[in-house]
Amino acid sequence: MNDSRLDRRSFLSLSGIAALSAAGLGAAAGTASAAGTAGGASPAGAAGAAAALALPPSKLIRVEGNTGPAYFREKAVQRGTVIQSMGFDNVNRRLYFAQLIGGGLQLKGESAPLSGDTRDLHGDLAITEWTLGADTAEGAGSARITGFMYLRGFGHGVGIGVEPSGSSTYLWTEVDAVQDAANGTSRGRRLCRFKFASSSTPLDATSTSLQKFTPVPGSVNNTAGIDPLNNRLVVRYSLNGMHYRIFDLAAARAGDFSTPLAEIAEPAISIDRNRYGQPSFQGYAVAGRYLYMLHGNSYGYTQDHDGDASTPKIVISPPGEGNTHLTSVDLNTGQIIRTFHSKAGYTLPFREPEGLAVQIPKASEPGVFRLCMGFASGDTPGARTASVYYKDSLIQP
Repeated sequence: MNDSRLDRRSFLSLSGIAALSAAGLGAAAGTASAAGTAGGASPAGAAGAAAALALPPSKLIRVEGNTGPAYFREKAVQRGTVIQSMGFDNVNRRLYFAQLIGGGLQLKGESAPLSGDTRDLHGDLAITEWTLGADTAEGAGSARITGFMYLRGFGHGVGIGVEPSGSSTYLWTEVDAVQDAANGTSRGRRLCRFKFASSSTPLDATSTSLQKFTPVPGSVNNTAGIDPLNNRLVVRYSLNGMHYRIFDLAAARAGDFSTPLAEIAEPAISIDRNRYGQPSFQGYAVAGRYLYMLHGNSYGYTQDHDGDASTPKIVISPPGEGNTHLTSVDLNTGQIIRTFHSKAGYTLPFREPEGLAVQIPKASEPGVFRLCMGFASGDTPGARTASVYYKDSLIQP
């Protein structure tokens, strides 16, 4: 969430209407179904294909229970803004954070520094690259910043896919930001893929170096992630509600989105609204047959949770407890398996959940993986830090 507009993401989450379309952010839970193409018509055979190609059984991360130790805690990021999403290059041991650029920076081709609000409206992002050190015996890790990029005109950074390719890393992000002036933000209309190359010269959404894709015709609010266990691309998009589609990564890279491996509507989580309100959507990740979603708000966040103007707002994310919820979903049925209130990193100042990613700690053990949760922390806007906590209890349903 952008520091300067704390109510905007709440509006996008609570209204049930995506800012850049008439699509809701929280579709009701349901069985796997085909999303519409432009005009709302279902592509012929897509639902049948998704059902016929049901994802095979796989290990499931237990979202309930205690969280492991912090992978790392309160590390500085390139621009000091709140992180939005993250992803691991498990081959080259790198971690990437996507953030809004924030205010005060003048990039090449700009006549003066721009404000954070302007950057948000334009969809200008910062990508921070960290190279990871060896994990210690108890599971904690170390990292150092080894590069950064600036992206202009891309979107809000809600998701980021990280694809290793030899010693290089390619990123999948939203692109072609559509501005929502009423809420001072933007969201990407399409997806793109590009090689990470550290530079202070911005990469523009109009660059011919970008591979651009429209996985679902007529969709908006497109973001991406990658299942590193199975080399699959995960696309979250808005078209008559929020949906997810899973594709073979090699086929998607070649521009072939004709055969989704799975497809579901985004299910609405069920929690104690009088205590935790309606938490903002903050990230997603996929490993095998399962989707994981992250919801929550920063400490002290208030909300008119009952829609009654005559009653006062309540604090839905009290300090020391928060309203962070982690949810597991079966991609073959679209049904929620479990939603759990997580207090991971509860001692962090500010503490806003931001981003989910799958990490494979050891390349020699690809079947052992973690579900990592990102948290923005730090009491001072413009000097936010990043922390990562993880779940690693695997079960075979």
